[in-house]
Amino acid sequence: MDKKSFIEILTPLAVEDQKRTGILTSITIAQAALESAWGIIAPGNNLFGIKGTGQELTTQEYINGAFVTIKDGFRVYSSWEGSVTDHSNFLVQNSRYTKAGFFDRCSELDYVGAAKALQTAGYATDANYASKLISIIENNSLAPYDLLAKAIVEEDETNMPMKLEQWQWDMLYQVMGKAYNADQLDWNWMQKIVDRTLTASELAFLNTVLDGRIDRKIEV
Repeated sequence: MDKKSFIEILTPLAVEDQKRTGILTSITIAQAALESAWGIIAPGNNLFGIKGTGQELTTQEYINGAFVTIKDGFRVYSSWEGSVTDHSNFLVQNSRYTKAGFFDRCSELDYVGAAKALQTAGYATDANYASKLISIIENNSLAPYDLLAKAIVEEDETNMPMKLEQWQWDMLYQVMGKAYNADQLDWNWMQKIVDRTLTASELAFLNTVLDGRIDRKIEV
């Protein structure tokens, strides 16, 4: 499976779980991508490498400065949706993630801080775990999905502009600015971000376009 297809499948699942638990969509997608090699290695539909019963697998863990091969038990799911839901429940139910500030960082849409909190809380043994998550998020422009999920929660039926802090609008402008410079966006969309009038549905449409699912220049 290619990265684009993986993101398309995981995004609606991760957005729904951000609405339910507050866990950032970008973090969920990045963890799933890292742990499953973008969906290629997910036995038992276990995208996140969560240990438990159901299957025994050979895996590698970073112990005392080196990777070692071990056998361990891992959970099994009927679908990727079940894996995403259980991953969120796992983080919510284990207090060490709250103590590490993970949910505080998620509430601030701070994917960098959230990734570091996961590592601090011991989600993985890899010393570079946080930096790998951050790299996946930034290289694949996943942060706007965090804003989208937040906006969906807050947006009422009148389809009003998203209720974002100025720094969040600035981040959105920076991310979408890359697409504008690549001639993928009409300036009118950028102006909506500058004017803070962009709605959640419009952001969802932009993400669809930038994912390459619509091959044309946007006009409004």
